[in-house]
Order: sequence, then C-alpha cells, then structure tokens
Amino acid sequence: MDDTFLAWFSSWTVGVFFLALGLCVGSFLNVCIYRLPAGLSIVRPASHCMACRAHIAWYDNIPVASYFILRGRCRRCGAPFSVRYMLVELATGLVWFGWWLAYFKAGLREGAAHPGVYLVHMALASALLASGVIDFDRKEIFTSVTSAALAAGLAGSLAWPAVQEAGAYDHVLPDLTGWLRADALVLSLVGAAVGAGLVNVTRFLGTLAFRREAMGTGDAYLMAAIGGCLGWEAAVLVFLAAPFFGLPYGVWQKLRTRPQAAAEAAGESEGEEEQEEEPPRLGYGTFIATLAGFALLLAAAATGGPAWGTGSRLTLLAGLAAMGASFLFLRQEEAQQGAAEAPAPPVTAADAAREVPYGPFLGMAAGLVMLIQDHAVNYFRPGVEALWHMAAG
Repeated sequence: MDDTFLAWFSSWTVGVFFLALGLCVGSFLNVCIYRLPAGLSIVRPASHCMACRAHIAWYDNIPVASYFILRGRCRRCGAPFSVRYMLVELATGLVWFGWWLAYFKAGLREGAAHPGVYLVHMALASALLASGVIDFDRKEIFTSVTSAALAAGLAGSLAWPAVQEAGAYDHVLPDLTGWLRADALVLSLVGAAVGAGLVNVTRFLGTLAFRREAMGTGDAYLMAAIGGCLGWEAAVLVFLAAPFFGLPYGVWQKLRTRPQAAAEAAGESEGEEEQEEEPPRLGYGTFIATLAGFALLLAAAATGGPAWGTGSRLTLLAGLAAMGASFLFLRQEEAQQGAAEAPAPPVTAADAAREVPYGPFLGMAAGLVMLIQDHAVNYFRPGVEALWHMAAG
C-alpha cells in the first residue's frame, strides 16, 4: 500500500472522522436493535418518537449530543427516550476510534494497520454490538445481522487480502489457487466453516450430555461471521475465550434467581407432579457433516505444506463442501424445530438462570482477539507446533 496514503489514514483528522462515523453507525444500530425483532423495515419510516409518532428532525438526531441537549426527552411531547440509545451510539463511536488508535497509532497488531483490515473489523464489531444487544434482550440472534457481517468478511477478503493475512499464521497466505485474492477468499470461507463448526459440535455434544439445548443455532451463524472476518485461528481463540466473559454473568444470574427458583420448586412439590420435559432433538446430520468437514480440512492442512498439490486442494474443497452441507442440515433442523414448536410455557426463574445469552460474550471475546491475537498465537505457538510435529511424525 502507498506509504503516503497510509500516513494520511493514520492522521488524527481521519481518527476524529472515524469517531464521528462510529457515532452515526451507532445511531443506525439502534434502529436495527429496535426494528428487526419487531419485524419492521430498517429504512422506513424515518426516526420518530414512539409516544407521539412525531418525526425527529435532523438537528434532534445528532448522536449522543442530542440526548443531552434534549435532556433525554422528545421535543414535542416530552416523552423520555431510553438512555440505552445514547449508550449504544457512544459505545460504537468509542470502538471505532479505539480500534483505530490500537491499529494505526499503537501498532498493537502486525498487519492490522491497513484500511481494509480496519473497515472489515469495524463492520464485524458493529454487527456484534447490534447482535449482542438483541440477544441480551430476547435470547435470539438475527441471521440478517450475521449474514451482513459474513458478507463483509468475504467481500473484504477478496478486495483486500490483507484482511486474511492479518489473521493468518505468520501473516502469510498459503498458495491455494495461484491468485492471492482467491486465496484470501478461500481462507475466509475456512474461517466461517471452523467458527460455525465449533458451535455445531458443542451444541450436539452438550445437548446429548445435558438433555437440554447447549447453544442456540444463532451462535453458529455468529461464529461463522467472526471466522469469516478474522480467520480460523481467531475463531478458535474467540470460542475458547468467550466462556470466561460469560461466567460472571452466569453466576450472577444464578444467584439473583435462586430465591425465586427455590420458591417455585417448593410450590411444584406441593402441587401436581411436574411432567418431564421432552429432550430436544439432536441434529445428527449437522454433527456428522461438521465432523467430516473438520477431518477433511485437517487432512488438507496436513498434506498441503508449503506447496499445495492437486490432492490437497481437492481435499480442501471437499472439506468446505461438507461444512456447507452442515449449514443446510442446520437450516433444516431450524425449520423442523419451528414447525414442531408448541406455545412457549411461562419462563420460570430456574429456566431464566440456565438461559444465558451467549452472543454478547462471543462479541466481547472477538473484540479482545482483534487486539491481542498476535500475542495469544505466539503464546500457544510452541505447544501447537510440538503437537503438530508429533501428529505428523
């Protein structure tokens, strides 16, 4: 990349611009957070007060500033606006500006000081913010948000191979196709496959062990977007780090609902015997296709080495095809669950304690990995290489 352009992109003027742009993106995310679960268009109608339906003028719709100018109320009817609107805008602006500082000023990650890398990472971060808030509220992840992030990762990798180089081992792309852009696109697909595959395997084994759905299907789509934007190594790191973010919330939720759960349990013991819940259906097709995909991808990596031959390339394609089949099985599984879904019973305190929204914690882990992936990979590198040599030898 031209050094003059990179120097300009690293200037404080551009940094302030991205702070302002991030605030505006946060305003749009608020629209998505409210309207997507309600089944409304995110384009029409224009922003309006939910109490009096009055149109909000542009000068009353300035991110963060308007909230304080209007003291958090509608200019026309005085109805209060939720402070969360302002907090989402502020958080998005700080993420856009903070990651610009980390990449272009602090040089926290090798290869990340590239406009394409930064823009793809911010597209992912914005999608994770919106998805995390929706998931926290409704315990649901919308594929429209995750699909947009995955599309940004695939298109960004094709346009700027540096997107995948930043997350690749030693920051070098394998020669898969003879064309660097296509190599980056293939690695983006591999990252999406690995991210979703980790969730699919965990869902199946967790459901089998606990007779309760271990993770939602939406988490698979979310991890596919993370892997597609950041690469397969980052997907593994995110998946391993996310439980540490979710654990404090899970403990707090358990402690918060314990008295109510105990009261409910005592009431059930005095009343009629509770009917045993039907265990959730297991997606055998998804699980088998995912395992086959992982096996083929590992075989391709093991036989590829420095120079990829025809056999290794075909094995890689077969692995991606198996992972694609696992997505089709997953969609089929979702459709069957939706068709067989009975009216939801009232949510008890015990159920609320067990139901932890995982999307926000995957997002937090992804944000951390964006910043420290190099350090994490270097920390685990000796052990991973030793295991690889043992397996190969």
